[in-house]
Amino acid sequence: MFSRQVPLRRPCYRLSCRDVEWVAGAARPRIWSPKAPGVQPRTVAQPLVKLPDRRFVSLHSPFSSREWTRAGGNHVRWDASYGLEAIRSPETLLRVEFGTGFRIEPYTDYGTAAMGPVARGQLQLSQELGRHASFTQQVQVETGRENTFLRQTLAFDYELFPQWTLRSDFELRHDTLGNGGRGSTDTEGSLKLRRVF
Repeated sequence: MFSRQVPLRRPCYRLSCRDVEWVAGAARPRIWSPKAPGVQPRTVAQPLVKLPDRRFVSLHSPFSSREWTRAGGNHVRWDASYGLEAIRSPETLLRVEFGTGFRIEPYTDYGTAAMGPVARGQLQLSQELGRHASFTQQVQVETGRENTFLRQTLAFDYELFPQWTLRSDFELRHDTLGNGGRGSTDTEGSLKLRRVF
């Protein structure tokens, strides 16, 4: 049985795509310019040979992968995760990441209350709301043997003037082991006016 990876995006056959899949080819950069007459300059890539009766179109794809894997750790935890950009457009970005690991230091970096194996997940959403406003949401969850810890942040930015931005954010943290095992929720928010010099 054979299997292969199937892309989650529709192909784009135009020179200008919203997902930056294909763009017109640029001139190949030169590594060095010759000083002796008759010597050809070296380029990064070899030129393509034009076949008879075939038209050559110079296209390339600067598209970066929508998925990634990450593994590593520090004094707080070791983990491995898989991430996927489900939506990538000029107005909207949606990322999902999940994985497993081992927590070394309890309650550090928004984690669970006990040392041991954990499962982690994260969701990030960024949305442009017109020309002057943007919304960002991030949800992080980690569950282990003792409890589950959830952190959610919401931020809304509005550009009042070219150098003045009104920024509001809200953060919610929930621990299922807090308050004697009944669960506890902490919230905080802020409203700031920022000026760029």
